[in-house]
Amino acid sequence: MQRFIPIGALLVVMTATAGAQDREVRTRTTVEADDALVVSLTGCLRQDVPGTFTLIGTMAAAGDEVTTETKVETDVDDDDVEVTARTRSRAHDDPVATSGRIRTFELMPRTGVLLAPHVGTQVQLSAVTLEPGEDDAEVKIKDKTTVDPDDGRDRTSRSETKVEIEDVPHGRFTVVAVKSLGTSCAAR
Repeated sequence: MQRFIPIGALLVVMTATAGAQDREVRTRTTVEADDALVVSLTGCLRQDVPGTFTLIGTMAAAGDEVTTETKVETDVDDDDVEVTARTRSRAHDDPVATSGRIRTFELMPRTGVLLAPHVGTQVQLSAVTLEPGEDDAEVKIKDKTTVDPDDGRDRTSRSETKVEIEDVPHGRFTVVAVKSLGTSCAAR
C-alpha cells in the first residue's frame, strides 16, 4: 500500500504542472439596450461594504450598443507567470462621447453576475444605466469566449442572454458582464 502513495502524489504534482500552461483567452461581448445607455468600463474593482461595489477607472465607450473585445495572454515559465491583457471597446449606434478620465463608478451586479471574486483586480465591465425618466430597459447580451491553450485544442463557447433591468437609481450602473484582466490593482 505504501508504494501507491508516492505514485499518487507524483500524479497530483504532474496534473498541477500540466494545468499551469501558456494560454490565450479572447472574448467578444456585445451589449444592446432599449431605454438605457450601454457602457464599457475598465479599471480597479473595489468593495466598500458587502454588496456595494465601485470601479475606479475609465469609460471606454458608451451608446445604444457596445462591443468589447478582450485578449488575455498568460505565459507560465517555471516560477514566473506573466499576464498581458488588452481590451478595445466601440459603440455602434448613437455613440456618446467619453472623456477617458479616471472616475469612480457606482456599480450593482445583475442577478448571476459575480463581482466579489474580482475585487482588488483590474477588470473590464459591460454595464447599463437607465435613461432619465425610464424605470426599466430590455438588454441583450451576446458573448463569445475562445480559450487557446498552448498545448491543446481551442475551446469556444457562445451565449446569448436577454434580461430586463429595473429600478436602477440614476447614476448607478448595472453590471451585465465582467472580464478579469489578470492583474491586481496594486500591480498597475
